[in-house]
Amino acid sequence: MRFRSLKNIWPKKKLEQFLIVFILCGLPAIYYVLVEIILPELSDYGSSGYVFQMLLAVFLFLNVMSNYVMCILVDPSIDPKLMKNQLERGEHSEDWHKCDECGIHAPPQSRHCRKCGVCVLKRDHHCFFTGCCIGHENYRYFFYFLIYLFLSCVISLTSSSIFIYVLHGGRYQLSMRSDRAPNSSEFKNAYLNSLIIRVMYFKMPDRYEVLFTVVFVMLWIGVFVAAYVAYDQWSRSYICYNFNLQKFPFDRKLRRNFQTFLGRRMGWTWISGFIPSQLDHDGFHLDNHQG
Repeated sequence: MRFRSLKNIWPKKKLEQFLIVFILCGLPAIYYVLVEIILPELSDYGSSGYVFQMLLAVFLFLNVMSNYVMCILVDPSIDPKLMKNQLERGEHSEDWHKCDECGIHAPPQSRHCRKCGVCVLKRDHHCFFTGCCIGHENYRYFFYFLIYLFLSCVISLTSSSIFIYVLHGGRYQLSMRSDRAPNSSEFKNAYLNSLIIRVMYFKMPDRYEVLFTVVFVMLWIGVFVAAYVAYDQWSRSYICYNFNLQKFPFDRKLRRNFQTFLGRRMGWTWISGFIPSQLDHDGFHLDNHQG
């Protein structure tokens, strides 16, 4: 595993810079709102339900952030030393191709990225959210980032909906939970004070109305983006079954396809993005394992 140099980590595109800053700052902010404001009203402090939800929140948050950071830090480009050794030993095949931009002979399934300015080993795509390419070396982290982001957003949306529509009768303002059940007039007043009605009557929304609206929008965006990208990867990439070819790419079957990018310790990689797992496939030859 190689890490990208510091000068190459920060992308040149303004959009990619914004997305990286937003994710690194926005996700911790949303996590704080969910844990410090919403969670204490869902379960009594110190109860088994509270402890379980807190541990689940910490686990999901750490996995989202660790896999995102590792996806950015790990260098997916072709290692020149390994490529040189392959060429000197004559272990390359005829399907290697010449990259005019880099001036090198690149192995199959590798492509040049104009945004990154390098050839990426088994390049899948250039990701705007990470500002780098996703390839053989960092696909594991991209995969887990999508999975945990989707799960986190779905669970957070469920908890936020219970907090707002069950505990607060549809109101976005932050208020202490009442032990007595609200009557119909309270629900009516809550509805009239909702964000949409206040905007219609040109009233400034409460700061907590804005806060929870932003959180809700971000969670919905996270759900749809993660679901769409995950489906796109599942249906067209080398990970699993290719519906266009009607077969498993490279005839590696499902488990071996996962082991290709999760590594030899793939049974432990779900715990954290920082757990090392050596890849059993060199990325240069499609069907050969490293010894």
